[in-house]
Amino acid sequence: MKKLIAALPGALLGVVATMPVLFWGLIGLQAADFATGFLLAWSHGAVSSDASRKGFTKKAIALLLVAALKIAESIQPMPIELSAYVAGWFCLTELISICENAGKAGLPIPAKLTKVLAQLQEKE
Repeated sequence: MKKLIAALPGALLGVVATMPVLFWGLIGLQAADFATGFLLAWSHGAVSSDASRKGFTKKAIALLLVAALKIAESIQPMPIELSAYVAGWFCLTELISICENAGKAGLPIPAKLTKVLAQLQEKE
C-alpha cells in the first residue's frame, strides 16, 4: 500500500505533463467564463452559491473527463487523440458562454464572431 501511495504523485505528474495544449486552454477559458458569469450575476445582484456550485461541478467534470480520456489513451492507443478533441469541444462551449455573458452585460459582440461560433456549435 505504501508503494502505491508513493507512486501516485509520479503517476499524476505523468498524466498532467502529457495533457494536450487544449486542456490548458480549457482551464483558462473556464476561469474566464466563471469570471464573466460571476461579474454578470454580481452586476444584477443575483450572485448565487448554488449556481456557482453547479457551474464549478460541470467545469470540474469536464476537466476530469479530458484527464480520464488521456489516461485511457496512454493505456490503449487510439486512432485520434480523443482527449484533445473533447478538450477542444469544451473550449468552444466555454467561448460561446463567455460571448453570451458579454452580450448580456451589454457589450457589442461582432456579428461575424457570433455567426462563426454558432456554425461551429452546429457542426458538433
